[in-house]
Amino acid sequence: MGNLLRIVVLPLCVCLWGCETTDPAHDKGDATRGGIAYVHRYSKFSFPRQIGKFHYIGAHEFDPAGKDISVGYNSPTPVAATVYVYPAPENVSLLPAPRLQNVSNALLDREFQLHKLAITRAHSDARLVSEGPCEIVQGKNYFQGKKAVYSLAYRFGVSNQDCLSELYLFLIEPGVMFLANDRQYVEYRITYPAAAQDRATNEINSFLSSLSWPVK
Repeated sequence: MGNLLRIVVLPLCVCLWGCETTDPAHDKGDATRGGIAYVHRYSKFSFPRQIGKFHYIGAHEFDPAGKDISVGYNSPTPVAATVYVYPAPENVSLLPAPRLQNVSNALLDREFQLHKLAITRAHSDARLVSEGPCEIVQGKNYFQGKKAVYSLAYRFGVSNQDCLSELYLFLIEPGVMFLANDRQYVEYRITYPAAAQDRATNEINSFLSSLSWPVK
């Protein structure tokens, strides 16, 4: 699925944060190792059945080739997490045209702004709490991206609750570090009741550091 088409369907995905957004009938990834539920063959991301308190819900492939995917996890706190991995442009024309060394930053920033716009369109009550740079640390590896936190009403159980929804966005550039052969966006969307923020924050930090990125 092309990036433009993904943007068109994005509001639906945002509306479904924390639900079973994935479809087990579409689990077509290569799960070849014990404890691994799904493998995204293009980025080489492996998604375990259990990550700390989070359990795997399912995976969905948005395109026939399986390049554009989402994988869902839930914890009983409750915290609902969905991870998206999808292609970034190989060649892109941006106005004003950035210098060559800034292409990655320009791509990440543009995609981040599109996601923020999609969130506010899908949730009329969404309010931006904070945004800025973020970092995931896994051993000696550091992955830098962008993060935005929104407050909104979201249904956990039988009623809407005051919730916080976190958006994280990263860009993988193929090269000496990553196994991917093409640019890939990596996106996390994580939603939880505001009343459970302290407990949820600990779980989220563990989730982000434990879901291993595909590095060489």
